[in-house]
Amino acid sequence: FLLQLRAQAPGSAEELRCLQAINQQPEGSSLEELISNQSCLKLANTIKAYVATPRVPFLTEARRSYFNTSEGQAPPRTAGKPSAHLTLRPQSLAQDGSSKRFGNLSQSCRHAIARWEDSTIHSHLQNITYRDGRLRVNQAGKYYVYSQIYFRYPSDGAGAHVSVPQLVQCINWKTSYSQPILLLKGVGTKCWAPEADYGLHALYQGGLFELKAGDELFVSVSSLAIDYNDAAASYFGAFRLDL
Repeated sequence: FLLQLRAQAPGSAEELRCLQAINQQPEGSSLEELISNQSCLKLANTIKAYVATPRVPFLTEARRSYFNTSEGQAPPRTAGKPSAHLTLRPQSLAQDGSSKRFGNLSQSCRHAIARWEDSTIHSHLQNITYRDGRLRVNQAGKYYVYSQIYFRYPSDGAGAHVSVPQLVQCINWKTSYSQPILLLKGVGTKCWAPEADYGLHALYQGGLFELKAGDELFVSVSSLAIDYNDAAASYFGAFRLDL
């Protein structure tokens, strides 16, 4: 601090003499007689001016040291636990044949869902990769995997449905092996009311699995007769648990 004062007012011998006088005062003694000292009065004004001056370079350096980064950049964001919640994309019926790139699927669950939303108000993605209908695990661990599909079957136009449909939903696991492995399978057979315009039914399932980095997950169904316009009804997700 003395060096900073000397740099501000070089050659101020009076201020230095005041500091020496203060230093020589016995402990507990009164400093009233120093108040009238002209040298000490000048020193007090210098200290007051120094304290009142903004120390912008100092604050900038402190900020840079705190953030441990260059000026103008935000500190690195702390990575959270891997998690994903996807919702079905509207107006995006999968076309016949699109499931071939997902591998050989069970006939009862042969339609892979290739389009999900991952960045809407109803969905999110954190430390898990999503691409073309698949969730890809980046960090190994135990994951709770889940899905719900909201089936919507139209009537045959005569007030009754053509048949009693079997609703199937599957969650598939793709590892380093060439073909996907069936993780979960949910089945429902429903009889719709004859007067209903649509038959509606939701199938939900979930389970805990040990997954490795690079493993992929995707959903397939028995029919593409799904309600694509309700983001809260059809979804697919996974999150890691610390067990």
